[in-house]
Amino acid sequence: MTKTSRPSRVIGTRVSPETKVHFVALAARHHLSASSLLAKMVDEVLKTHADISPGSAGQRSPNEPENSAGLADRLTLRLRKGDRALAAQRAHSRGMKTGSYLALLIHNHVRDAAVLPPNELDQIKVTGARLAALGRQLRMFGMPNTLSESVASDLGEAIALVRREVEAAREATAAIVHRNLISWETGAGSRHA
Repeated sequence: MTKTSRPSRVIGTRVSPETKVHFVALAARHHLSASSLLAKMVDEVLKTHADISPGSAGQRSPNEPENSAGLADRLTLRLRKGDRALAAQRAHSRGMKTGSYLALLIHNHVRDAAVLPPNELDQIKVTGARLAALGRQLRMFGMPNTLSESVASDLGEAIALVRREVEAAREATAAIVHRNLISWETGAGSRHA
């Protein structure tokens, strides 16, 4: 009589080399493989905690599709050789952890978004605030009474031009920040951020 195999899933864990040696020895003592002993242990723990249902901790059951509600948004990636080092370098240059950097890349790709890393977004916010302050200072700039009318007129036109440029730069910066915040929160992205 042949044994019918049931569909199965892998539960993995990392332990120290010493722990693994002891576990394999324990399994051998009971005439089992390490994976068989681990499976028996999992079954025993589940029997003693039968009151916990598959969806109670935000996890999905094996038959639940990936895009269903309640899915824990956690994923393990296997990168190609050398990709992790390159990702780590790029993340470091942007002041981010490697995992956060990769999550941001995936978010931008799958949501068709153009979200900036948080520290870069903060820098743009600071720049916008500085531009706004400069614009306020230019509006308050007093014209000396001792200048001739033509010089005062030219200076007034130059200041007005600078004020318009500062305001345009501030508005563009504010628009980038606004689009990024909306994109990050809703996933409705724009490639032009």
